[in-house]
Amino acid sequence: ILGGVDWLIREGIADGERLGIAGWSYGGYLTAAAIARTTRFKGACVGAGITNAASFNGTSDIPDFIPDYLGAEAWDDPERYRRHSPVLQAGAIRTPTLILHGEEDERVPPGQGRELHNALRRRGVPVELVLYPRQGHSIGEPRLQLDARRRIVEWMERWV
Repeated sequence: ILGGVDWLIREGIADGERLGIAGWSYGGYLTAAAIARTTRFKGACVGAGITNAASFNGTSDIPDFIPDYLGAEAWDDPERYRRHSPVLQAGAIRTPTLILHGEEDERVPPGQGRELHNALRRRGVPVELVLYPRQGHSIGEPRLQLDARRRIVEWMERWV
């Protein structure tokens, strides 16, 4: 992702001083991972993203996903899980972050968003968590879809 951002800046497509990043599901995970590795983004939105690989394993409806993806169980390679868990790298995060999540998400349980929210709040990083009632891994109700999109635009306008 960061290499692609560098290319966009070199090509004059993106302004390196006004970068925002957002994603949902795996994109939410990539967003959280990116802001744990760089401070170049001025605002971020993590939508239903994995933030703690170990706790995800014990609470998701797809508990084999992370062990298959990382090639190890948490108890066999805790360092690999730490490297791939943005919440465990929250000490490096400075990016104002909006976290959106469905309250009834069984794929990426809302505890993933809560963990990142609590870590950033405790560190004094600007953060907001929005849990959407009755929603699973995606926001299905049109009124709530509009709310999520409005919040993302407002967050990026505020910080980027």
